[in-house]
Amino acid sequence: MAIVGNTYLTLKDKLAQTENGKAASAIVDLLAQSNSLIEDAVVRECNEGSTHKTTVRNGLPEVEFRKFYQGVNSSKGEYTQITDTTGMLEVYSQVDKSLADLEGDTQQFRMNEAQAFLESMNNTVQQNIFYGSKATNPAGFDGLAPRYNKISDDKNSIGYRVLNAGGTGKNNTSIWFITWGDLHTHLLYPKGSSAGLVHTDKGAQTATDSNGNMYEVYRDHFKWDIGMTVRDFRSTCRIANIDVDSLDSENAPDLLKLMVQAYHRINRFAKTGNTVIYCNDTIQTHLHFQAMNKTNVKLSVDDFAGKPVVTFLGIPVKCADQIRNDEKVVV
Repeated sequence: MAIVGNTYLTLKDKLAQTENGKAASAIVDLLAQSNSLIEDAVVRECNEGSTHKTTVRNGLPEVEFRKFYQGVNSSKGEYTQITDTTGMLEVYSQVDKSLADLEGDTQQFRMNEAQAFLESMNNTVQQNIFYGSKATNPAGFDGLAPRYNKISDDKNSIGYRVLNAGGTGKNNTSIWFITWGDLHTHLLYPKGSSAGLVHTDKGAQTATDSNGNMYEVYRDHFKWDIGMTVRDFRSTCRIANIDVDSLDSENAPDLLKLMVQAYHRINRFAKTGNTVIYCNDTIQTHLHFQAMNKTNVKLSVDDFAGKPVVTFLGIPVKCADQIRNDEKVVV
């Protein structure tokens, strides 16, 4: 499921190829510290400006055996054309010029002061990857939850990749098996842009305080154009309706059983991508405790890049802070 040495390009990979690659990659490093998806997510350029058209296969062509001197019927697969859009996320950061000039490294001071703004952008992007909906915010993009929002027994439907953990109240969360790749789930950036993430040094500017008095500042502009597409819904799975209040009770859902089900629902479709499991810190802590049980052969704590990471059948389990504990019941 997880491809070793794959050639899929992440956001950092794409930014490193741009004219301002070094500075942009430094920003991505800051973003990745609080958003594990940025390390994993594959990005692709939109094929139509700020929108991306793709075809999703929802049926296979029919085939048949042929006798000598006898033809076969022509056939074609069933496709649905999907159009995904990108949203524009922008913020300005500014610091008092006199204060910044007191520092030995003015640029580094400005970047340090901008971290809060970058973290806010980061949280907004991660939240939209999971919950973004153009129906409620037309300026944004559609995330995963609005797509994986129904449960079905039809193996050919997206609802078959939504598993029910049994929660019926208001304190529910989800575990996501996301497969990143050009043929799977990937992020989007507008055609011709610098991978969607742009930092502009606006230099010294005149600002006014709350009383209308003027003073000099250094101003930075951060712009992140981003969207998402799910090319093959069969390689991503959601375990929904996990009641967080019942995790330590006798009525706790059997998360490992559900995770085994999720694994096998996507496994044969995910082999050409990179699968990562995402959950919030509540679930990650719960799984970590289970991984410490030496008789548990599905979960383990492994070393990735010098850090202990919980893995499930070899797939890393990462924390995504924006996965909520108050999700509505999925039916």
